[in-house]
Amino acid sequence: MYEKVLIITVGGSDEVIVQAVKKYHPDYVFFICSGGNPKVASEITVDGKGNVCIRKREIRCPNCKQIIEKKETYPNILIQSGYKGEYEKVILDDPDDFSEIYKKTKETLKKAKKIGREIICDFTGGTKIMSSVLSILSAFDFELKLSFSKGKREDTIKITKESFPIVENIISARIDFFMNTVDSLISKYLYYPAKLILEQLTEKELGNQQKEILRKIEICDAFYHWDNFEYEKAYKMLKGYSQQYPQQWNYLLKILKKTKNSGYEPVLDLVKNAERQAENGFYDNGVARLYRGIELLAQTRFKKEYKIETAHLEKSLDKVKNKEKWERKRDKKGEIKIGLTDDYELLAELEDPFGKIYKKKEKELQNQLKIRNLSKLAHGDNPILEKEWREFFIFSKNYIEECLTEIKVKIEYPVLPDKIQ
Repeated sequence: MYEKVLIITVGGSDEVIVQAVKKYHPDYVFFICSGGNPKVASEITVDGKGNVCIRKREIRCPNCKQIIEKKETYPNILIQSGYKGEYEKVILDDPDDFSEIYKKTKETLKKAKKIGREIICDFTGGTKIMSSVLSILSAFDFELKLSFSKGKREDTIKITKESFPIVENIISARIDFFMNTVDSLISKYLYYPAKLILEQLTEKELGNQQKEILRKIEICDAFYHWDNFEYEKAYKMLKGYSQQYPQQWNYLLKILKKTKNSGYEPVLDLVKNAERQAENGFYDNGVARLYRGIELLAQTRFKKEYKIETAHLEKSLDKVKNKEKWERKRDKKGEIKIGLTDDYELLAELEDPFGKIYKKKEKELQNQLKIRNLSKLAHGDNPILEKEWREFFIFSKNYIEECLTEIKVKIEYPVLPDKIQ
């Protein structure tokens, strides 16, 4: 393993390369240079014999042929810099071919990471495409240091000889790059992967942006737990941001029954949760949540109106009309547990408004439930396609809303943020 590896693009100017090698004292150097015709190739300037580095070409008067400016040449870069360490030339067939340069530069970076602890990428030399590719590939990689030669400018043509290589601090640009990815994930309500990326960032040198990133991690974590139905955890994490997210905070208080509520907020939250799942293509997950929403709707009605627990109906048989029918559903433990269809059958038996709506829509509901029952996440082996999801969603949402409207419950959905500022 080498302590310091330098990757540097080599063009017509040898001075900037010599300066970089002298300054950084690398243990291994990758010279990315052009090959082919010696007259235009830069590989010869690395380790060629003789005075192969040409800084000035001979200029003669076109009329009298007198020498106006003498030719100025120097030995190769290794000799000038006094470099005695190991090196490798990465030869490009065409220094203006983006595809070739990208492929070979990417391979070089990969190799450098395997052999070096500290990696410096200097993109001062080479063709514009050579230096651009190296800067693009290294700019947003926290494992790499980005270097270029900087000097005084006296005009718009070039930097003066008094230039020197520096490692530029581009942490802000790197963080912005990752934050764009994070923002894209949040826009799709993918809080958990957004949080993971942010947590990876905290392992880097963040400068004055560390506090802001930690804040964003906390908010992503809060909404991830909400999306995962861990309402108490979400409550604790979101408490410090209640003023920033008043709509979500107030709705969460209703879900947790910490303020005035209808009791049906968890049902409506399931509908929106299902919608978020489907937005990212998880249609099976979406249908499973809607199924649970319809079931929870009935269970909540039983608890609020009749004080009946459908998981222990045996405790409430005195409240039902057809006791014999429900007695037959006792299991070996003596418990009576009923599912979605039986929930609504019992509500119909009790002449509850939900039961009346169920009887009116019974056939349509059973047809829709077949989609869920035959899916991978239920009892079948079928994946749910977008069209089936859409049908199930429209029916389920309308069914839930009709039931709640019938008992005069205000339809109010939570809206989780698609942006975290």
